[in-house]
Amino acid sequence: MAEESPVSPVSSATTCVAPFSRSNTGATIRQWDAIPPFERSDQLCKDLEYTHEPEKPTHLRSHRPDQALPDAPRIPLDSCRVVPYCLEDLDTPGMNKLDEKLWWAGPAPYIKTLSQQLTYDRKIVVTENPSLHLLWSDNMIYIKPIPAYLCSFAFWEYILDPSNDGINPEERERVRATSLGFLRTYASLIQRRSDFSIARRYDLLCSFGHTSFEAFVKFIMSFDSVPDKAISPRWRFGEIQLDALNLHSLVHLRRSHFNRFESNYALYFSRFYPAILFLFAVFSVMLSAMQVIVGGRQLKEETDNPGVKRTVGLFEWFSCEAIGWSLAFGAVLFIWWICISSAEAFRRRGIMKRVKKKQREEGALQP
Repeated sequence: MAEESPVSPVSSATTCVAPFSRSNTGATIRQWDAIPPFERSDQLCKDLEYTHEPEKPTHLRSHRPDQALPDAPRIPLDSCRVVPYCLEDLDTPGMNKLDEKLWWAGPAPYIKTLSQQLTYDRKIVVTENPSLHLLWSDNMIYIKPIPAYLCSFAFWEYILDPSNDGINPEERERVRATSLGFLRTYASLIQRRSDFSIARRYDLLCSFGHTSFEAFVKFIMSFDSVPDKAISPRWRFGEIQLDALNLHSLVHLRRSHFNRFESNYALYFSRFYPAILFLFAVFSVMLSAMQVIVGGRQLKEETDNPGVKRTVGLFEWFSCEAIGWSLAFGAVLFIWWICISSAEAFRRRGIMKRVKKKQREEGALQP
């Protein structure tokens, strides 16, 4: 692409757009850490411009008078708060710390589309917490809307430019990896027009009110082929069950939970009621049966009536059966739980092997 040298209307001084070479965009090997992942013509947010002036560092400018980051009016573009804000808005350090241990939380690497989420009778809950994005619990799934600045070509130029001394290299890498991974999730969530309509209905694309389905697909399809090695650890895993994540946070992070949303203790403890009631019922049946057996034996010793003895013997037999069936039922449920857990573990292990094989193949292709 030829270099452009437009004059910025913001300043009377000559302002040049910082050019990025995209000579290898169509190549088999793509440098995800060197060039923006989409073409300038495909951007959905056109409010920003990445410029440099003589004897001044390169910086972002907005075509709007407020000179603020799109979707973040409190973050001025000329401040050092842009990158920290992006990390706060997108990064998931707690889940990145778990890394490979996230496999034990039973993730689904292949993300269901928004229409499939509704087919599974899941309610879409909008969240601005990146750590909740694609976590599901019961009949709810949490999804974070796309920030407008992520769809700006100038923003990606600003982040990826190695000559930009205003960004710490480590922070640059974190923003790049988490941004690529986050947008890759939307490449799976929105694939058909019905998915696009659902995203509009739930304000997941609230910053792109005039964007057509065709324009969005042209933009988001650039992230279909982002390899796992180019993104942060969290986004290598798809949907994750929140309760399983809370359990493994206790094991691996020494935290009582990862996220809780109960507003009072009654809601928190209600999740344990079924198991507690089941155990209470089993032990109640067994203790009652034992009392019947003990009382029946005492009664047989005190009476010589054969009819009473036969009746008491029937009660004792029934009580023994009740104890046996209670223990058998509990054992069957326990074995059933073991079988399901084992099958899930083997399924998860198979998925993990396939994903790691894919990652190794991608690693062989990437520079």
